[in-house]
Amino acid sequence: MREIRWGLPDVFIGMAVSWVAAVVVLVAVLAAFGLETGAETGTGSYVGRYGLSDSFEVDRSDPALPLWTLPAGQIGLWGGFALVTVVAGIFRGTGMRRDFGLSMKASDVPVGLLFGVFAQMVVVFLIYAPFQQLFDFDVSEAARQITDRAATPGDIAMVMLGVVVGAPIFEELFFRGLTLRAFERKWGAVVGVLASSAIFGAVHLQLLQFPALMAFGIIAALLVKRYKRLGPAIWAHVGFNLAAVINLIWVE
Repeated sequence: MREIRWGLPDVFIGMAVSWVAAVVVLVAVLAAFGLETGAETGTGSYVGRYGLSDSFEVDRSDPALPLWTLPAGQIGLWGGFALVTVVAGIFRGTGMRRDFGLSMKASDVPVGLLFGVFAQMVVVFLIYAPFQQLFDFDVSEAARQITDRAATPGDIAMVMLGVVVGAPIFEELFFRGLTLRAFERKWGAVVGVLASSAIFGAVHLQLLQFPALMAFGIIAALLVKRYKRLGPAIWAHVGFNLAAVINLIWVE
C-alpha cells in the first residue's frame, strides 16, 4: 500500500490556491464579457468586495452585474478545492475513496437531507433566537441580498445550481474530505471535527453567520465519522442550503 504523504500543508495550500483561482476566474469572466461595476469602483474593486468580502457589509445586490456572475466567481474557488484534494488523494495518498471517503449510497439521501434541514430550521434558530431579542440583526441578510435578485426562473435556477449543487459537492470534498482527515491524522478526531468546522465557517467570510456555519460543519463532520463516507454530508449540505433558499425565495 502506498504511503500517505498529504497533511495539513495541503489544506492551507488548497485554501490559497482556491482564493487565487476565484479571483483569476472572476476577473477573466468580467473581462471576457466587458463587464464593469461603474467608474467609482472598477472591476478590481468589485472582485475584492463582491467576490471575497461577505463579512464587510458588502452590497451584493449591486445591479451593475448580472446574477450569473456570482456562481461564475465560484468556479475558481471550487476548482481549487477539487484540484488540491484530487492531487492529494491520487498522487500523495491511497485514493479518493480510501483517504477521503468519496462514496455514496442511496440511503445517504434521506439521512443527509434530514440532518441538513434540521440544522437549518432548528439548530440555526436555537443559536440565534436568544440574541435576536436583544440585538437588531438579520442573520440571513447576506443570502437575502442574492435571492432578492432572483426574479426569473432562470435566476432561481442559477442560484440553485451554485448553492444546492456546486457548494455541497466541492466544499464537502475539501472540508469534510481533506481538511477533516488532515487535522484528525495530526491531532485526533475531536480536533479534526472542530478545526475543520471552524475553518469551514471562517472561509465564508461572514462573521454573523460563522456560528451557524460552524455548527453545520460539526454536524456534517459527525455524519462523515459515523458513516465513513462523504455521501451523507454532501446531502446534508444540499438540505441545509436548499431549506435556506426555499425560505428566502418562496416563504418570506
